[in-house]
Amino acid sequence: MNNQELKNSRQYAPNEIQDSAIIMHPTLAAYNITTDQIAMLFEEWSNFTQLTTPIYDEYWNEFRDSEWYYMAARTTDIEIKKMISFLSIWHWLAKKSSKLFELDNNSDNRIMYMRDAIKKKFDSNPDLKQKLIDTWDLQIIEYTYRWDRFFGIDQSDLIWSNILWKLLMEYRDSIK
Repeated sequence: MNNQELKNSRQYAPNEIQDSAIIMHPTLAAYNITTDQIAMLFEEWSNFTQLTTPIYDEYWNEFRDSEWYYMAARTTDIEIKKMISFLSIWHWLAKKSSKLFELDNNSDNRIMYMRDAIKKKFDSNPDLKQKLIDTWDLQIIEYTYRWDRFFGIDQSDLIWSNILWKLLMEYRDSIK
């Protein structure tokens, strides 16, 4: 899928959410949805969930979740990459790193960085990869309370680009 197709957004219908594999950030209480309203729930797919197997960048910086890896990919400054790696110990700070450091905000580059983060995350964790394969052809939705219309779907109005979903399905298709 090309980047323009990835960035196209639309509004989801509530029944489409019920028939999907849902990715949620680790704090389910922040959502306006219950687990009986969805087909499958995968908190461990969230970029903010701590990984059992860390991922590494080309400088061997270690990242405990894919969000931090993605943030570090958005800079060419090796020292900032190192600081982001160190901060990844405290995964709840990830969103703040985009305010602490000057990071690449070009949407096409962000897609490229996220695609790489997904590949590293699932390639390094066979159990997680198998769970992704086991979703077969279900739609995957990054259902977010953080009002992220770029990578997820905003629960307040169900408008989305849901690029993370599209990238996960692209990756899933490539490994099936």
